[in-house]
This record gives sequence, C-alpha cells and structure tokens, in this order.
Amino acid sequence: MLRLLPIILLFGCSCQYTPHYYKISPKPSDINWVEVYRKEIIIAVENDDKEAWFFFWREYLLEKSKFIKK
Repeated sequence: MLRLLPIILLFGCSCQYTPHYYKISPKPSDINWVEVYRKEIIIAVENDDKEAWFFFWREYLLEKSKFIKK
C-alpha cells in the first residue's frame, strides 16, 4: 500500500478543465476594454460573485462614458 501512495498522490488528481484566454492585442491602446468588462460581468453573474460584478460594472460604466465622450 505504501508503494502505491506516491503514484496515487502524483496521478490521483488531474485537471480536466482547459482555461480560455482572451486574445489581447500587443498595444494597450488597441484593447476594447468595454468588451473585456462586459465578458467579466457575464462571468461574475454566472458565478454569483457580487463583489466582482460591482467592480466590473463600475469600470464598464466608466469606460463606456469615455467611449461616448469621444
């Protein structure tokens, strides 16, 4: 049993989820922050994360107001 313990500890857990990454352009000025914040708000709602929703909602509104002023 003790011989199998290292094998169980090393190979017992494996990650089945592959994280998805945003395609971020090399220049920060080219990033569409409104779209990034919108996606983060959707993720926060799906995960029932109120703190993240409040943070990203405020940032979304600020960025949207910058976009409207242009």
